Amino acid sequence: MSDFENELLDLLEKNGKFDPAREEVLRLQVTSEFARKKKRLLIWAWVYHVVGVAIMIPGVLMTTNASRSHDVLLAVQGAVLILFALALLIVIKLWYWIVHSRLEIMRELKRLELRWTLQNRETQPKQGN
Repeated sequence: MSDFENELLDLLEKNGKFDPAREEVLRLQVTSEFARKKKRLLIWAWVYHVVGVAIMIPGVLMTTNASRSHDVLLAVQGAVLILFALALLIVIKLWYWIVHSRLEIMRELKRLELRWTLQNRETQPKQGN
């Protein structure tokens, strides 16, 4: 768990009155935390896409040069590089889709957990006195 999640759990476990303004602040903090994680995910996905295209370019050049010089080995090597780059791009897109979906689900679960905890706190009778 991150420091933010630990801080959020500590805050929710404390007994006391909870005001709606604080609820909105916590909801915005949860949303911004997951937005930051999604932005980092998007940056890594683009980096890997650039790497995949960088691998594909020499393969295309090799197959183009092989067709001019009629070199079969060079054409096969170029085709292997192109296939490897395409497979890498497919894996990157699947990875992005899985991690992005997980982050979206976790964000909604955290918001639901926050809302549920706060509603339970408001409906509980006060102890003591």
